[in-house]
Amino acid sequence: MRPSIEEQLQGTCRVLENVVAPCVNDPMALTMLDGLIANLRMLISAYPAVPGFLRQDNENTVQLLATLASSLPAELTARVAEILKMPEPDPVDVAALDARNASLRELLALAVCIESLSADHQRAILQHMSERASRVPMRYVATAPSLPSSEKI
Repeated sequence: MRPSIEEQLQGTCRVLENVVAPCVNDPMALTMLDGLIANLRMLISAYPAVPGFLRQDNENTVQLLATLASSLPAELTARVAEILKMPEPDPVDVAALDARNASLRELLALAVCIESLSADHQRAILQHMSERASRVPMRYVATAPSLPSSEKI
């Protein structure tokens, strides 16, 4: 498909940098524009890894929820059992993978709040969340404030 998603995002960045940015005089607005451009560039590099990340995170979260199920209240156990029976989404359907991920993460968030979880289960949840955080492909890109055009070197 032409232009590709990457090409479209790159083109948007070029227009923002070469056409819009020179017309922005307000330092705060320019800082925000720089942040938006940086975010678009992050998306360009990170987006190809999103489906694989979601598939792996869904698989890991399903395994964790299955492990926790016996320690959860009946209503939550039933919800976990229901989602574990659902078929996996198409591996290239990012929207479906993301929707399943949101459902799984909601159940995990509810499970985390259960006070009666064993220390082993609490450690498993903490390890899962730490490992997940280390693999997330899309990360915030901080930008420094831009100098006004008259101050640029």
